[in-house]
Amino acid sequence: MKNKLQSFETYRGFAALMIAAVHFNVNSPLSNHSLANGLFVHFFFTLSGFVMYLNYHNKLIDFSSVKKFLKKRFFRLYPLHLLFLIIFLIIEVSKYFAQIKYGLVANNEAFSINNFKTFLGNIFLIQTFFDYNTFNTPSWSISAEYYTYMIFALVFFCMKKNNLFIFISLVGILVFRINSETGLGIENTYLSFLDCIYCFFIGVFSCKIYFKYSNFEIFQKYYSIITLILLVVSGLLIINIGGKFSFIIPLFFGLLLIFSANLKNENILGKIICNKFFVYLGSISYSIYMCHLFVFWCLTQFLRFVIKQDTIVDENGITKLDLSISEANIMVVTSYTLTIILSHLLYNYFEKRFYKPS
Repeated sequence: MKNKLQSFETYRGFAALMIAAVHFNVNSPLSNHSLANGLFVHFFFTLSGFVMYLNYHNKLIDFSSVKKFLKKRFFRLYPLHLLFLIIFLIIEVSKYFAQIKYGLVANNEAFSINNFKTFLGNIFLIQTFFDYNTFNTPSWSISAEYYTYMIFALVFFCMKKNNLFIFISLVGILVFRINSETGLGIENTYLSFLDCIYCFFIGVFSCKIYFKYSNFEIFQKYYSIITLILLVVSGLLIINIGGKFSFIIPLFFGLLLIFSANLKNENILGKIICNKFFVYLGSISYSIYMCHLFVFWCLTQFLRFVIKQDTIVDENGITKLDLSISEANIMVVTSYTLTIILSHLLYNYFEKRFYKPS
């Protein structure tokens, strides 16, 4: 099991770094590239569904086991979310006093978006249903995922023969979403929740397929080559496919996970993907995901108010640092470095206090 999941850890780490690139909003080719794409959040959802089924498909047998599962998931997600919610609340208070005392007005005026209502929404993990993202904006996915865990536990507790129900539900969500006005990747309103359910249960079905076919000789012989092909295809789909067609992408995510689960450190692809450093990035990926926006904000304020870096106002009226490409590259590298260092500390000295990796 350990070897099987090493590839998944590397995927988590890479996905978290690509999502961070989306929020490192400077004119650097290190962050402004085609793979800096929010669809990697939906890869997280698909991977999560695969792993949840892998570990819990035969354990949710009574109310006690369901309660234990949801409690474990809660303490995996909520403490770090709460920590950064408090940090961003402190930032909002600081913005208010800077505005009152020094006349410094942020791009988003203090408490205009991050207010009491949205704070309560984040406290109760319902922020994914709001019309816009607030506080630590990547946390919308934490909201969507936790309630998807509840549905997963309910389905597997109540219905042992659940394949047809899940399949019909996925088709229903797919038809509804294709006929809506947005493609896969929306980060707010109930649609973001539906997208999470859709991707998660594709991951569940992918794990079912893996259990059934992974011992076949043809699978054992060609899984490494197929994994490489699916990595390339998945990347090309993320870069090139949008709108209604984007809903096929999680299907390829699921296929990628099916064939990647057997990757071991025994061939060229396995040695690359199961590299210890890459695997460790996956271990700290939740911290990377949750802290990168804070790191980038702090670095921006340091350059703006301490170093006195020049700023510009873009076409949307947003004040940004005026950086050359080389300066922007240095900022992105620094942001990644500080994010990884902070994530290492958070994982070892905060996350593990509430959640013990199994």
